[in-house]
Amino acid sequence: PVESPPGPDEEVTRRDRGRVLPGLAGVVLCGGRSTRMGVDKAAITFEGVTLLERALARLGSVCDPVFIAAGDVPRPAAGHHFVPDAAPRAGPLGGLVAALRASPHRLLAVVAVDLPWIDPRLLQMLAARIGDAGVAVCETSRGTEPLHAVYSTSLLAAAEAALAGPDRSLRGLIERSNAVRVAESEWRGLGIADSFTWNINTPDDLAEISRRRPR
Repeated sequence: PVESPPGPDEEVTRRDRGRVLPGLAGVVLCGGRSTRMGVDKAAITFEGVTLLERALARLGSVCDPVFIAAGDVPRPAAGHHFVPDAAPRAGPLGGLVAALRASPHRLLAVVAVDLPWIDPRLLQMLAARIGDAGVAVCETSRGTEPLHAVYSTSLLAAAEAALAGPDRSLRGLIERSNAVRVAESEWRGLGIADSFTWNINTPDDLAEISRRRPR
């Protein structure tokens, strides 16, 4: 049979297939309540697949295993493991702690399900840069991007302490940690588009991101 031309996301997956990094696990965080969106963001269809399926494919091109952190609601997906959040209503930090505890590797790529243009090449670069630091993260005009970053299990104790404290923000955790920060000028200089920062929080966001393409 004649194979149909691959869609945009299939192209990315094919390009990065076979480049799974030894020692790099991954997790898709999708435990948010999606109150501004009005529907479960993980189930939204974007370019023919759900955002969860899209995130798993992109992350799976460079990570093994890939976990799904979806609060306390299991989301079965072939070949992937569900991890319940380490604490209820803890935001992304609860999913990060759970995945760091479950990871068989020192390094963990962490992405949010509402980022349709997850960049596997960028995650590879962050994993290569992290060294002995607790996290490798990109800087943008809006600050650091903690939901498209690579974390080390060496950060687990600090993340668990944050989970028990008053500040559960990932940016706060990064500020208190030994972090590798990749400047915007550097990642742009490598030909990486800022589309990895585009996220879908509202129906208007979905409409806008559906209209434009990464440069």
